[in-house]
Amino acid sequence: MRATALRAAGRDVINWHVGRPDYDTPAHIKAAATAAMEAGHVHYAPAAGIPELREALAERSSLEWGTGVSADRVVVCNGGMEAVYASLAALIDPGDEVIVPTPNWPNMRWATRLAGGTPVEVPLEDGQLTAEAVAAKVTHRTRAVVLSSPGNPLGTVASPPDLAKIAQLAAEKDIMVFSDETYCRLYYGGAQDETAPSIMSMPGAAERTLAFGTFSKTYAMDGWRLGWLVAPTAADAVEITKARYYISSCSPTFTQHAAVVALRSSQDCVREMVEAYRTRRDALVEGLANIDGVSLPGGTPMGAYYLFPDISRFGDSGVVAKALLEEHGIACIDGAVFGKEGSGHLRIAYSCSLEDCRRGVDRLGMALNSMRS
Repeated sequence: MRATALRAAGRDVINWHVGRPDYDTPAHIKAAATAAMEAGHVHYAPAAGIPELREALAERSSLEWGTGVSADRVVVCNGGMEAVYASLAALIDPGDEVIVPTPNWPNMRWATRLAGGTPVEVPLEDGQLTAEAVAAKVTHRTRAVVLSSPGNPLGTVASPPDLAKIAQLAAEKDIMVFSDETYCRLYYGGAQDETAPSIMSMPGAAERTLAFGTFSKTYAMDGWRLGWLVAPTAADAVEITKARYYISSCSPTFTQHAAVVALRSSQDCVREMVEAYRTRRDALVEGLANIDGVSLPGGTPMGAYYLFPDISRFGDSGVVAKALLEEHGIACIDGAVFGKEGSGHLRIAYSCSLEDCRRGVDRLGMALNSMRS
């Protein structure tokens, strides 16, 4: 990537473009992987995941959602991306429509196309997906609606009343919900250890909702490629397991044993990361508020580690993003990558040091001021 090349050439580049934790995987999780390898857990695993991890994920999900989740509904995958694609491949037919919010993580659109479906984009309203906007796009071909909360790229979080409305609409229209729970534990709107509100907690929603998650963000395990899903029924989980078997067969056995330790041991490492992200977010929000012409759709984000400022007053977002990198040493993402409604925005990932957040926002202010016409 261009930012990497510039850094290799000696340029000082603010790293706001990579959507992964800047932390190392906690030492006790790495030690658990080593111990698992030494114990001989180096061969094929069951396609749905080792029983210990499926049980641990069911326990964690039940705790977070306040509802019972059985292990036979859990499927372990190689990252959240495989969980998404395997589910789409198993459960949608060619031509089925999947309603996708925009702006949103682009992989949802492309995975839908790869599985033979048709993504139908619905604009967010002030950072939120509303039941009314979804209802306006439902047709006889609609199979599912995607929900991302906390979302990428905005970091906005759906409220329980809004989730309840979407759950009710899904029931009325007999469509599924694909709920991206990737950032559910990176949540700043509640007490310590509280997770973001989930549609899985809404009455009756679990029977038609697929929830996807990953160890990448919560435990800084992005390079381990370990994700999971909770299906509406055990029968759905079996069908998805069949699909993922023909994609990658199984997830590495020793990484799954390490994931069990991650879930069942102290969560202090997660608390530390969440508090650090909160501090970085606050510094960036304060700094952006001092740049005339910049605004945050949806307000201060309550989850994930992204900001999505509107910089449309300064020109085309693709042109601005390129200029910021080449001329000012700021690496961020053109918002148009996240769908047509993302144009005119930049995605900033604050998965970097607090110092870089502060230096970066000062540098951004000077850069944008120089672009005023």
